[in-house]
Amino acid sequence: EVLTYRTTGPEGEGRYEVTLLRTPAGLEQNITILTNGFVKIVCGQMTTDLVPEESNGQIYIQGAVAMKTACTYRGDQLRVTTTMQPGTQVFDRTIPYSGRVFDFSQLPLVARVLPLQLGKDYSFQCLNPQNNTLVPFTLRVLALETLAGVECLKVEQVDFEGRTLCWIEKAGSHRILRFLQPDTGRTTELIR
Repeated sequence: EVLTYRTTGPEGEGRYEVTLLRTPAGLEQNITILTNGFVKIVCGQMTTDLVPEESNGQIYIQGAVAMKTACTYRGDQLRVTTTMQPGTQVFDRTIPYSGRVFDFSQLPLVARVLPLQLGKDYSFQCLNPQNNTLVPFTLRVLALETLAGVECLKVEQVDFEGRTLCWIEKAGSHRILRFLQPDTGRTTELIR
């Protein structure tokens, strides 16, 4: 599945592409975000039971690498290595965890695969790649709304990047039709 989004905000317009692949080993997700002078590429693998295995992310600003992050999961340990440019500062940390934990590559997928129910809250841990710590990640199903003729669940997601409102198809493959980040003024909408 390949989904393409148009994103608009105070910094301008851009594209957001999500590729989701089912493999015999599980799920692979690739995300590419392109805006004026900024590129973010995120790749992640997890089992079909949503157990993360590894993730990688790169951020480019004005064509130069600004940050690279790699995550590997082994048992109850998450190893995170972040390299900041210029100067190649490396932050390497192993974080113990219990229960479900997600990182930057899995967050957009979680709301699509959970059996969401109106009025229900979901709580997990997620990695904040800005400081390599675990922080709360919550989903709350707020309402049932129609968007462009499609019945959607309106979901509030709160993670390390702040609050995001998502409109997720109630039926079908549960595609996210719209993201709205009130704190940044950014809106991202599915175009194909």
